[in-house]
Amino acid sequence: MPPAKKPAKITAPRHAPPPAPGAEGPPVEIAKALTRKPSRKMAREMLTLETRRLRAVFSEIAERYVAEMEARIASVVHAMETKTLPPGKIDAMLKTVRGLTVKPQKGRRKDLARIEKATEALFKALEE
Repeated sequence: MPPAKKPAKITAPRHAPPPAPGAEGPPVEIAKALTRKPSRKMAREMLTLETRRLRAVFSEIAERYVAEMEARIASVVHAMETKTLPPGKIDAMLKTVRGLTVKPQKGRRKDLARIEKATEALFKALEE
């Protein structure tokens, strides 16, 4: 009787699996692709997207800041309307408001800071 033959060993191919239907070309190594410097066109597109996102974030922050300051000023107005204030305190608060110099047409941050500082001074004066 002839010796028994060993069954053939089945192994997986050593090359990459075939691309998925509709995909073309060899598989892309993502980590390697991310470490490469993007092309000028791609870098420009990325910059445009990031700048648009920055604009949206800026707008959101500005809206929230304005809403918070308007609420703070409204609370000061409400407190002035509901409390009985001595004449000396009214004069001091009027001086604070009248001493405020801002140029709204310029849209400067320092004007916002001045308004915020005056509002806080009025609020503190009401608490005393």
